[in-house]
Amino acid sequence: MSRKLGFLATGAAVLLMSVPSFASDVAAGLKAFKSGDYSAAYKEWKPLADKGDANAQCNLGVLYAKGLGVQKDPGEAFRLFNLAAQQGNTQAEFQLGVMYAKGYGVAQNYGQALMWTQKAAEAGDPDGENRLGWLYDEGYGVPKDAKQAAYYYKLAAAKGNPDAAFNLAQAYEKGNGVKKDLEEARKWYALAAKQGNPKAQASLDLLVQTAKK
Repeated sequence: MSRKLGFLATGAAVLLMSVPSFASDVAAGLKAFKSGDYSAAYKEWKPLADKGDANAQCNLGVLYAKGLGVQKDPGEAFRLFNLAAQQGNTQAEFQLGVMYAKGYGVAQNYGQALMWTQKAAEAGDPDGENRLGWLYDEGYGVPKDAKQAAYYYKLAAAKGNPDAAFNLAQAYEKGNGVKKDLEEARKWYALAAKQGNPKAQASLDLLVQTAKK
Protein backbone atom coordinates (compact mmCIF):
# COMPACT_ATOMS: atom_id res chain seq x y z
CA MET A 1 0.00 0.00 0.00
CA SER A 2 1.01 3.60 -0.52
CA ARG A 3 1.00 5.55 2.69
CA LYS A 4 1.60 8.93 4.16
CA LEU A 5 5.36 8.98 4.67
CA GLY A 6 6.26 12.63 4.09
CA PHE A 7 7.02 14.82 7.08
CA LEU A 8 4.52 17.62 7.62
CA ALA A 9 3.03 17.19 4.19
CA THR A 10 -0.07 19.11 5.21
CA GLY A 11 1.07 21.82 7.55
CA ALA A 12 -2.13 23.79 7.12
CA ALA A 13 -4.15 20.79 8.20
CA VAL A 14 -2.01 20.53 11.32
CA LEU A 15 -2.85 24.09 12.24
CA LEU A 16 -6.54 23.75 11.53
CA MET A 17 -6.73 20.92 14.04
CA SER A 18 -5.51 23.11 16.90
CA VAL A 19 -7.90 24.32 19.56
CA PRO A 20 -6.13 27.45 20.83
CA SER A 21 -6.22 28.77 24.36
CA PHE A 22 -5.75 32.35 23.14
CA ALA A 23 -8.32 32.06 20.37
CA SER A 24 -8.10 35.51 18.78
CA ASP A 25 -4.30 35.59 18.59
CA VAL A 26 -3.92 32.01 17.37
CA ALA A 27 -6.75 32.56 14.89
CA ALA A 28 -4.99 35.66 13.57
CA GLY A 29 -1.88 33.60 13.07
CA LEU A 30 -3.84 30.92 11.28
CA LYS A 31 -5.41 33.49 8.97
CA ALA A 32 -1.94 34.81 8.12
CA PHE A 33 -0.63 31.28 7.60
CA LYS A 34 -3.42 30.38 5.20
CA SER A 35 -2.79 33.55 3.21
CA GLY A 36 0.90 32.67 2.92
CA ASP A 37 2.10 35.40 5.28
CA TYR A 38 4.23 33.13 7.44
CA SER A 39 6.17 35.95 9.06
CA ALA A 40 2.94 37.42 10.38
CA ALA A 41 1.85 33.99 11.62
CA TYR A 42 5.16 33.69 13.45
CA LYS A 43 4.69 37.07 15.13
CA GLU A 44 1.24 36.04 16.36
CA TRP A 45 2.28 32.63 17.68
CA LYS A 46 5.74 33.33 19.13
CA PRO A 47 4.55 35.26 22.23
CA LEU A 48 1.91 32.64 22.95
CA ALA A 49 4.40 29.82 22.54
CA ASP A 50 6.77 31.60 24.93
CA LYS A 51 3.93 31.76 27.48
CA GLY A 52 3.48 28.00 27.21
CA ASP A 53 0.45 27.69 24.95
CA ALA A 54 0.69 24.15 23.52
CA ASN A 55 -1.21 24.88 20.34
CA ALA A 56 0.95 27.89 19.51
CA GLN A 57 4.05 25.81 20.23
CA CYS A 58 2.87 23.09 17.86
CA ASN A 59 2.00 25.60 15.15
CA LEU A 60 5.34 27.32 15.54
CA GLY A 61 7.01 23.94 15.28
CA VAL A 62 5.46 23.55 11.83
CA LEU A 63 7.04 26.81 10.70
CA TYR A 64 10.50 25.78 11.90
CA ALA A 65 10.19 22.26 10.48
CA LYS A 66 9.32 23.55 7.01
CA GLY A 67 11.22 26.84 7.06
CA LEU A 68 8.12 28.97 6.64
CA GLY A 69 8.70 32.59 7.68
CA VAL A 70 11.79 31.49 9.62
CA GLN A 71 15.01 29.69 8.80
CA LYS A 72 14.41 25.94 8.78
CA ASP A 73 15.52 24.55 12.12
CA PRO A 74 14.65 20.88 12.81
CA GLY A 75 16.12 21.08 16.30
CA GLU A 76 13.89 24.00 17.26
CA ALA A 77 10.90 22.30 15.67
CA PHE A 78 11.59 19.23 17.79
CA ARG A 79 11.92 21.35 20.93
CA LEU A 80 8.59 23.05 20.31
CA PHE A 81 6.77 19.83 19.45
CA ASN A 82 8.20 18.24 22.59
CA LEU A 83 6.99 21.12 24.77
CA ALA A 84 3.51 20.87 23.25
CA ALA A 85 3.42 17.08 23.46
CA GLN A 86 4.33 17.15 27.14
CA GLN A 87 1.10 19.14 27.62
CA GLY A 88 -0.94 16.55 25.76
CA ASN A 89 -1.14 18.17 22.33
CA THR A 90 -1.94 15.16 20.16
CA GLN A 91 -0.71 16.63 16.88
CA ALA A 92 2.63 17.42 18.51
CA GLU A 93 2.78 13.81 19.73
CA PHE A 94 2.28 12.65 16.15
CA GLN A 95 5.00 14.98 14.86
CA LEU A 96 7.45 13.73 17.49
CA GLY A 97 6.78 10.20 16.32
CA VAL A 98 7.65 11.17 12.75
CA MET A 99 10.78 13.09 13.80
CA TYR A 100 12.10 10.20 15.89
CA ALA A 101 11.39 7.75 13.06
CA LYS A 102 13.27 9.86 10.52
CA GLY A 103 16.02 11.14 12.80
CA TYR A 104 14.92 14.66 11.89
CA GLY A 105 15.95 17.20 14.52
CA VAL A 106 16.72 14.40 16.96
CA ALA A 107 18.69 11.14 16.98
CA GLN A 108 16.73 8.39 15.27
CA ASN A 109 14.94 6.24 17.83
CA TYR A 110 12.28 3.78 16.67
CA GLY A 111 11.19 3.00 20.22
CA GLN A 112 10.41 6.66 20.88
CA ALA A 113 8.81 6.96 17.45
CA LEU A 114 6.43 4.12 18.22
CA MET A 115 5.63 5.43 21.70
CA TRP A 116 4.66 8.89 20.50
CA THR A 117 2.72 7.56 17.55
CA GLN A 118 0.75 5.27 19.84
CA LYS A 119 0.07 8.14 22.26
CA ALA A 120 -1.26 10.28 19.44
CA ALA A 121 -3.43 7.46 18.07
CA GLU A 122 -4.79 6.49 21.47
CA ALA A 123 -5.70 10.13 22.09
CA GLY A 124 -7.68 10.15 18.84
CA ASP A 125 -5.40 12.15 16.55
CA PRO A 126 -6.27 11.05 12.98
CA ASP A 127 -2.71 11.46 11.68
CA GLY A 128 -1.49 9.31 14.56
CA GLU A 129 -4.16 6.71 13.87
CA ASN A 130 -3.29 6.57 10.19
CA ARG A 131 0.43 6.25 10.85
CA LEU A 132 -0.11 3.57 13.50
CA GLY A 133 -2.18 1.70 10.94
CA TRP A 134 0.74 1.91 8.55
CA LEU A 135 3.10 0.57 11.22
CA TYR A 136 0.83 -2.44 11.72
CA ASP A 137 0.56 -2.87 7.95
CA GLU A 138 4.32 -3.00 7.55
CA GLY A 139 5.23 -4.57 10.88
CA TYR A 140 7.49 -1.71 11.96
CA GLY A 141 7.96 -1.88 15.73
CA VAL A 142 4.76 -3.91 16.14
CA PRO A 143 3.66 -7.33 14.91
CA LYS A 144 2.42 -7.18 11.33
CA ASP A 145 -1.37 -7.19 11.61
CA ALA A 146 -3.59 -6.24 8.65
CA LYS A 147 -6.75 -6.23 10.80
CA GLN A 148 -5.26 -3.78 13.26
CA ALA A 149 -4.05 -1.66 10.37
CA ALA A 150 -7.53 -1.51 8.85
CA TYR A 151 -9.00 -0.72 12.27
CA TYR A 152 -6.83 2.37 12.65
CA TYR A 153 -7.36 3.41 9.04
CA LYS A 154 -11.11 3.33 9.67
CA LEU A 155 -10.80 5.48 12.75
CA ALA A 156 -8.74 8.10 10.94
CA ALA A 157 -10.77 7.99 7.73
CA ALA A 158 -13.98 8.57 9.67
CA LYS A 159 -12.42 11.80 10.95
CA GLY A 160 -11.69 13.06 7.45
CA ASN A 161 -8.06 12.03 7.02
CA PRO A 162 -7.62 11.65 3.23
CA ASP A 163 -4.55 9.41 3.45
CA ALA A 164 -6.37 7.04 5.79
CA ALA A 165 -9.34 6.98 3.40
CA PHE A 166 -6.97 6.01 0.59
CA ASN A 167 -5.31 3.32 2.71
CA LEU A 168 -8.70 1.95 3.73
CA ALA A 169 -9.80 1.86 0.09
CA GLN A 170 -6.73 -0.19 -0.77
CA ALA A 171 -7.47 -2.55 2.10
CA TYR A 172 -11.00 -3.14 0.79
CA GLU A 173 -9.80 -3.52 -2.79
CA LYS A 174 -7.23 -6.17 -1.85
CA GLY A 175 -9.00 -7.73 1.12
CA ASN A 176 -6.21 -6.85 3.53
CA GLY A 177 -7.51 -6.99 7.09
CA VAL A 178 -11.10 -6.65 5.91
CA LYS A 179 -13.38 -8.62 3.64
CA LYS A 180 -12.73 -7.70 0.02
CA ASP A 181 -15.40 -5.24 -1.05
CA LEU A 182 -14.96 -3.26 -4.27
CA GLU A 183 -17.94 -1.04 -3.56
CA GLU A 184 -16.41 0.03 -0.27
CA ALA A 185 -13.10 0.52 -2.05
CA ARG A 186 -14.77 2.81 -4.61
CA LYS A 187 -16.47 4.79 -1.86
CA TRP A 188 -13.28 5.44 0.06
CA TYR A 189 -11.21 6.16 -3.06
CA ALA A 190 -13.81 8.72 -4.12
CA LEU A 191 -13.79 10.35 -0.70
CA ALA A 192 -10.00 10.40 -0.55
CA ALA A 193 -9.88 12.02 -3.99
CA LYS A 194 -12.41 14.64 -2.96
CA GLN A 195 -10.37 15.40 0.15
CA GLY A 196 -7.19 15.88 -1.86
CA ASN A 197 -5.24 12.63 -1.77
CA PRO A 198 -3.10 12.84 -4.94
CA LYS A 199 -3.24 9.11 -5.80
CA ALA A 200 -6.87 8.37 -5.07
CA GLN A 201 -8.47 9.46 -8.36
CA ALA A 202 -6.07 7.40 -10.47
CA SER A 203 -6.69 4.36 -8.26
CA LEU A 204 -10.43 4.89 -8.48
CA ASP A 205 -10.31 5.17 -12.29
CA LEU A 206 -8.22 2.00 -12.54
CA LEU A 207 -10.61 0.13 -10.24
CA VAL A 208 -13.62 1.17 -12.32
CA GLN A 209 -11.90 0.24 -15.60
CA THR A 210 -10.86 -3.15 -14.25
CA ALA A 211 -14.37 -3.87 -13.05
CA LYS A 212 -15.75 -3.22 -16.55
CA LYS A 213 -13.52 -5.84 -18.15
